[in-house]
Amino acid sequence: MLELNVNSKATNSCPICGTIGKRVKDITVDYQVKNKKDISLHGDQFFICLTPECETGYYSQNGEVIGQGQLKNRIWFKKNNSSPIPICYCANVTEEEILYHVAEAQCCSTLEDIKRHTGAMTGCECITKNPAGG
Repeated sequence: MLELNVNSKATNSCPICGTIGKRVKDITVDYQVKNKKDISLHGDQFFICLTPECETGYYSQNGEVIGQGQLKNRIWFKKNNSSPIPICYCANVTEEEILYHVAEAQCCSTLEDIKRHTGAMTGCECITKNPAGG
C-alpha cells in the first residue's frame, strides 16, 4: 500500500516519497497508462517521480498517483526493474543489446555505429513511448 506524504501538494512533490519530480506532458501519461479508466487527465499537470526506490510512476499536482505497475513501459531508472533495461523506447533497444554490439560483436565504437546497428535514437515517438517524455 502506498502511503501519502502530507506535504506533497504544496511543493508538487511525489505524494509517496516527497521528491520533486519532472513535469511530463499529458500525451506521455495518456500513452503510458495501461487502463485509461485508472486516471483523469483533465486539467491536471503530471510529473514523473525521479526517486529510483519509489513505486510511483507518475503523480499529479492534485495528488493522483499512478504506480509503475499501471504503465505499459518500465521506467528505466527505477531500482525494482530487472533486465532487460530499456535504453531507446522508440526502437525497443535494451542495454544488453548495446553491450553486445560494443563488447561481443565489436562492431560499434561510436554513437553513430550504435545508432546504425541497433536503430537506437533514430525514432520520433519519444514523447509518448519514453516514460519521461523524451
